[in-house]
Amino acid sequence: MIIVIVVVAILGGGIGGTVVYQAAQQPNIQATSINIPQAITNPQYSIPVNDHIVANSGTFDYTTTLPGTYVLTFDNSFSTFSSKSVSVSYTAAGISATKSFVVSGGNTEELSFTLSNGDRLYGSFSVSGGSGNDIAFYITAQTCTQTVSFSFYLVNSGSANGYATVHFQSDGTSIWSNRYYVGQGQQLPENGSVVLSDCSAHTYNILISQTQKT
Repeated sequence: MIIVIVVVAILGGGIGGTVVYQAAQQPNIQATSINIPQAITNPQYSIPVNDHIVANSGTFDYTTTLPGTYVLTFDNSFSTFSSKSVSVSYTAAGISATKSFVVSGGNTEELSFTLSNGDRLYGSFSVSGGSGNDIAFYITAQTCTQTVSFSFYLVNSGSANGYATVHFQSDGTSIWSNRYYVGQGQQLPENGSVVLSDCSAHTYNILISQTQKT
């Protein structure tokens, strides 16, 4: 007796068909038509600390929320003829110093500092002269922010649907990211914007850090 065992394997399209390996199907998502126009700047002048007229002595303590130029201002403009002697001890971003000067009538004296976000500016001062041993004291801030808008297309030329994680970089550091679904063969327009805490020139880039098959 002869026993014949026939094994039929059907892969993909069956006998004689195309064999399709699902693992080989992957998305291929690229960012194209990247457009990053010139940023919109927003310079600002403010007075974060205003003690008005201070007699004899005063203190100050301020922590910055934006990088910029911060100025200690001793204002004797309200006194027409009397000069005022001021002695101030301060610490700016961890650097301490003491200065003494005379502010003549009708004038101001300023101490300027370039500080980063989160720097602390603090100290004390004493004043003498005139009839009241007084002077106006305030801190001014010159800061600037900029809004950077951008747009791009996500193109999936692969053989499967997928997700792409897109990063917007400033000087090589990612400051914005988002995850998008892009179907096979799709071309999707996308856009976004970021606000930077300065108005300096930077190098920008958009890249895809990761793609994932659905």
